[in-house]
Amino acid sequence: MSNSSIQTLTFIFDNKTDHILLHQIAEEGPLKRKYSGIKGNVGILEDMNEAALRNIKETTGLEVTEVFLRGVVKTNQVETQTSVIYFVYESSKFSGELDGKIPGRLKWVDILNIFNLQMESLVHRLMPNLLDGESFFEGSIQLNDQDEVISSNIRICNSV
Repeated sequence: MSNSSIQTLTFIFDNKTDHILLHQIAEEGPLKRKYSGIKGNVGILEDMNEAALRNIKETTGLEVTEVFLRGVVKTNQVETQTSVIYFVYESSKFSGELDGKIPGRLKWVDILNIFNLQMESLVHRLMPNLLDGESFFEGSIQLNDQDEVISSNIRICNSV
């Protein structure tokens, strides 16, 4: 692959209300108006957990005290010769006021209605593993040029 990157993909859960914070993408392209988690880049010398915490603060304005690594997934897009390795985190320990600082919209979504949304296909594929609340997963996902999942091989590595 000629263009590779490492990113965090974080999901914040409000356990009191059974909601999850999602980002509705505003950028033009195949992902416009679809929902995703909080994505962010990782600096070359930056710790992965610190990057996830920083990305949440910069994107949402929320203070998160800890994140838990739930999975590692590599996406490949053959047509564009790109790959992204996502470190997938979750947290339910946050404070502060939601203050969207990125294009698009941040929205608390009832977990019971999550599959009624138009989600980014990567997130749609990962969501069942995230909602089980326990397992660690890893694998790879191949995307087409419209960022739709062509194939995936996600494995549960443990059950707590």
